[in-house]
Amino acid sequence: MAQLTTRTDDRAVQITLSLLQGVLSSAPASKVAVRLWDGTVWKPDAGEPTRCTLVLQHPGALRRMFIPPTDMNLAEAYLYNDFDIEGEIEAIVPLMKYFIEVRKGKLDMVRQGVRLLSLPNIGQPRSGESAVKLHGHIHSKERDRQAIQHHYDRSNEFFCALAGYTYGLLLRLFRFTR
Repeated sequence: MAQLTTRTDDRAVQITLSLLQGVLSSAPASKVAVRLWDGTVWKPDAGEPTRCTLVLQHPGALRRMFIPPTDMNLAEAYLYNDFDIEGEIEAIVPLMKYFIEVRKGKLDMVRQGVRLLSLPNIGQPRSGESAVKLHGHIHSKERDRQAIQHHYDRSNEFFCALAGYTYGLLLRLFRFTR
């Protein structure tokens, strides 16, 4: 039985706890706790130790993670610090795969979607750039050409931000040797 270590009347907390209980009750057994932005902790079993804690950084974190329910959204939510993982990150992988891969019935999906959409649409602002939208069959010449062109069109500043300090040093070295 799941256990709460703190109680609150905040509407977003109640919706989030309801979603966690609904989704995690049918998930494979895991030793993952969830800590909300206000300090409320949800544990799958009060008597069992947890291997890691999923930390939701703000009331809209679950919405950012799962609307729409794609692996890209989940990755972006992590990169933009909508959630964090403390402890053994490997312990959460089966749970994340479950969230992405398991298909619920349409009625369950609508119910969860409505509850997710009722959470605040807040979080770190996104850059405005979305993933490239490629057309055609995977690994066809045309689709691969689009992917390559997309990356060639990126600025050096983009790659500096992506690769950080090392790439910046390489750029400066290259400019210096020209």
